[in-house]
Amino acid sequence: MDQLGTRLKQLSSELREYIETRIDLLVLNVSDQITSWISLSIQKIIGFTIIGTGIFFGMIALAIYIGDILQNEALGYLVVAFPLMLIGLIFVMSKPFGIATSIQKQLMAGVLESLEDEARNKKIELLESKELKEGKENE
Repeated sequence: MDQLGTRLKQLSSELREYIETRIDLLVLNVSDQITSWISLSIQKIIGFTIIGTGIFFGMIALAIYIGDILQNEALGYLVVAFPLMLIGLIFVMSKPFGIATSIQKQLMAGVLESLEDEARNKKIELLESKELKEGKENE
């Protein structure tokens, strides 16, 4: 009876240790996914900022060029600004559901893809450990 009690205590401590390890692994996996998403987002934000800056200066150059052609610099800026204001007005006045839904679908696709990759990696690890056990049993 004493051995059974000792074994049960050992089993419960091993189970507690296993659960704590699994929780730590889950926290690490979630942290890895979050940091990966943040780093990709920062990279895209920096890229879009650089592209936006280039477009901004290009629009200024275009406005100056059109102003020289029309012999009125202010008119050149108005000609360049009008399409931008029109596009901005369309975005403001239109319902944002289409854009928001598209962004949400892209984010969910990224999350699901990362979960599928993680599941595939776990299956590979399980198959490898199973093959190792079978190889040891055959010897």
